[in-house]
Amino acid sequence: MLEMTREEFEELVAEALDRIPPELTRLMDNVAVFVEDEPPADDPELLGLYEGTPLTDRGEWYAGVLPDRITIYRNPHVADV
Repeated sequence: MLEMTREEFEELVAEALDRIPPELTRLMDNVAVFVEDEPPADDPELLGLYEGTPLTDRGEWYAGVLPDRITIYRNPHVADV
């Protein structure tokens, strides 16, 4: 298992998000990215989870809603290294 603080991991996630090409980040409208240490207990190897309305399902009704959520789970990532 790789030793990495939560702060170091969050910095790497931020750097990775910054490297996403602009044409793709424009499509990430109303999406928030979070880092958590552990995935849900029923799926301990889960690396990340998207919760929300996929871009392909958004229609004219899609306004005034809470942001979709991408959660990246730190411990399964550092355990895989």
